[in-house]
Amino acid sequence: MRKMSGNSRAADRNVERAIRDWEKRYPEAWILLEVTEEDNGEPLRGKLIATARDPEDIQEIWRSHRTKGILTMLTYGPSLEPGPAVVVSAT
Repeated sequence: MRKMSGNSRAADRNVERAIRDWEKRYPEAWILLEVTEEDNGEPLRGKLIATARDPEDIQEIWRSHRTKGILTMLTYGPSLEPGPAVVVSAT
């Protein structure tokens, strides 16, 4: 099994970014990250391990990193489709 899916950019492999930056970079994809910085248990920064459209595709990679004691997180990039609009009216 490859560590990076077809969506992942090879240049991203050793780059450390804020979690939100990874999510913006890979919309509508599952993103497996090695957590490199946290604050009170909240992941702040990480390095890309793998991306996938289906989270089942990266379960084995995720498991192998956890077994090695590497702190990881799985997140999902934002949808490219616009969400429902909310209109508030104060009359």
